[in-house]
Formats: sequence, C-alpha cells, structure tokens
Amino acid sequence: MKKLLLSLIVTACTMGFVSAQDLAQVTEMYNAAAVLLNDGNKAEALAQFEKALEAANALGEEGVEVANNCKGIIPDLYVSIAKGFANDNDIPKAIELFNKAAEVAKAFGNTEVAEEAEGLISTLKATQLLANANTLLNNKQFAEAAAAYKEITDMDPTNAVAFLRQGMALSNSGSYDEAIEALTKAQELYAEDEANLKTVKRQLSNAFLRKANGALKTKNWKDALEFGQKSAENFDSANAQKIIGTAASQLKQNKIAAEAFEAYLALNPNAKDKVQTIYQLGTALAAIGENAKACGYFKEIAQDEKFGEAARYQLTQLKCN
Repeated sequence: MKKLLLSLIVTACTMGFVSAQDLAQVTEMYNAAAVLLNDGNKAEALAQFEKALEAANALGEEGVEVANNCKGIIPDLYVSIAKGFANDNDIPKAIELFNKAAEVAKAFGNTEVAEEAEGLISTLKATQLLANANTLLNNKQFAEAAAAYKEITDMDPTNAVAFLRQGMALSNSGSYDEAIEALTKAQELYAEDEANLKTVKRQLSNAFLRKANGALKTKNWKDALEFGQKSAENFDSANAQKIIGTAASQLKQNKIAAEAFEAYLALNPNAKDKVQTIYQLGTALAAIGENAKACGYFKEIAQDEKFGEAARYQLTQLKCN
C-alpha cells in the first residue's frame, strides 16, 4: 500500500513537471513569434503565433493566457499582411487574406477586426470592378462598361468616379437620359470638388448637346432649344449656341436667337458658316427692333457672293445709312 501511494505521488509530481515544462515551451514559442513580428517578418510571425496558439490550447487552462494573447494578435496580423498585398496590387491574394482575417476574428470574438476586414474586402472588390470597367471603357465597349460601372454604383452609391464614368459610357452608347441621370449623381457627389465637378459638367454638357443635335435633326425645335440651353449652362460651346440660335429662330424667340448667334460668333470667330450666321443674327435683331445693330451686321456681309444680295435687301428695308 505504501509503495502504491509513493508511486502515485511520484507520478503526480512528474505530471506537474511535464506540464510546467510544456507551458515554458509554449511561452518560448510565443516569444519567438513576437521577436519575428518585431523584426518585420509578419508571415513567419503569423505561422509561429498559430503554432503557439495550437500548443497553448492543448494545455487547457494552463495555456489560456498565452492562447488569449495569440488570439489578440493573429487577426490583426492577417489584416496587416493582407494590406501589404493590396498595396502591391495583388488584389486576389489580399481578398483571400482579409477573408481569413474576418473568419478568424469572428471565431475569436473580435468583431471590430472582423468588420474592418469585411469593409476592406468590399473596397477591394470595388477596386477590381473599377479596373475591369475602366478597361472596357478604354476599349470602347461602352454598353459593357456602363453595366460594369452600374454594378459598382449599386454596391457603393457614394462612388463618384464610377457614376462619372458610367455617365460617359452611357453617353457614348447613345443612352443619353441614363447618362444624364448618372452624371447628375456624380455632380452631387463632387459638389465640393471643383476640378472633378468641372469634368462632370463638361460630360453633362456633351450629353445634352447630343440630345439637342438629335432633336435638331428631327426639327423638334422645342427640345433642341431646351437641351441646347442645358448644354450651355453646364459648359458653354459654339455648337450649343448654334443649336440654341437655330431652334430659337424657328420658334420666333428672336431675342434668344440673337444672343445665341452672337455667342456662337464670339466662341468661334473663324466659323465656316460665319457669313450665314451673321445674316441670321441680323435678321433676329431686326425682328426685335434692334435695327442699328442689325444694319451693322448686314453691312458686314453686303459684298458676300452668296448672302450679299439678301443683306443689301435688308439694308434697304431697314433704311440703314
């Protein structure tokens, strides 16, 4: 009986010694991982912390402190390594590691890191989609590019770049109303960004100009005037002013026509249709009773081969000196 009791005491002491020895080894593994991390060897440190965690868990209660320390470090380390891959533009690998970070963080009850990782995954996926959409746009695959940008704006309604380029793609594919809708959203998002706002307004001007041209071709003077004016409001151009002047003349809105024709000539002083425009301008001015100005313009083209005769007739009718 004494021998059995002595044997049990020896066994218990031996087990205690082995347990202490195991804890020391686990602690040593943890410290080695910390050194690697301090030296900037993140991947090696991560592998070592994971080994230390596994060994600490195997010790049960005695390894709880080391295990908890590992759990506090491992998710952040996954995030840090993933950010490195993202900075190197290795997006697939970065997403893989952010997913692992989120998975591990959730398992360890670290909701803050899990949310950070998931947010970064969304950002990187948007980056991937944006790169793909940009390639489609550069390759002039406008309909496909518009669809790709829409996928981004559906996912992130605050992505001003995607709305701008979606509008550009839609405009180039002939979907002007949808283009204007996307560009208007970009305009709202860029409200405080003067440089980008200027770009958006030029694109809006272009979309409205294309709608105005379409209306002009079908002699829809009302729409041509409206869209021409909206084009000029966003970014003034000779083309917009010419459409405004032409449409307003047809609608007998001669004051608007005269102002537009004058603006057209100022923006495009060497226009191929300069003489014709001067004649139209003189006619519009005469119609609103600004005879002196009209006379000046008709005199300017009185000797033109094509419009001279008509101009001289107007000079006679207006009794110009």
